[in-house]
Amino acid sequence: MDYAAAQFVNQLVGKRLLHFCCEAEILDFDFAPLALHAMGCSRVIKNNDILVTTFDYQLWDLSESTHNDEWFNAEKFYSEIIDGTVISVEISPWYDLRIKLDNNVVIECLIANAYPHYDEEQEQWVLFEPTEDHSGTFLTVYNKRIDFHNVHVLSNSPKSSTV
Repeated sequence: MDYAAAQFVNQLVGKRLLHFCCEAEILDFDFAPLALHAMGCSRVIKNNDILVTTFDYQLWDLSESTHNDEWFNAEKFYSEIIDGTVISVEISPWYDLRIKLDNNVVIECLIANAYPHYDEEQEQWVLFEPTEDHSGTFLTVYNKRIDFHNVHVLSNSPKSSTV
C-alpha cells in the first residue's frame, strides 16, 4: 500500500465509532467523516470474545434475512461495540485490516480468496468519505489489489493517484 493510501487509513485514528449495522450481509461502520464497509469475512471482537462475524458478501444469496447470527449479534452487542475511539489501525501485507478501539473492541476485515474470487476479484472492504455527490476519497481493497481514489482530499491527508 502506498504512502497516501496508508495515510488515508490512518485518518481513522482518533475517530469515534458512532454507529454500525449489518446491511445485506455487509458490516457498515460510521467513523464520521469516514465510513467502512466490510464485505469480506469480518468480525468484531471485545475483550478477546468474538461478538459479531460475517461471511463473504460475494456468497450472499441476495435474500435479506434478519434472522441470522450476523443481525442477531449486531443488535445484541450494539451498545457494547459503539462509542469507542480508534487507537490504532494495522494493515497486513495481504491487506487484512485490524482496527483497535479504546473500549477493547477490535474490528477485523479479513481478505478472502474463496470460490467467487477465482474468476474476478471482488471487493473485500472499502474505506471512504461519504459525500452526496460521491466525490469523496475511496480506498477499495480487493483480494489481491487495492484501488485508491483521492478525489476529495481530507484535511491532513496527502493527494494521491490510483494505486
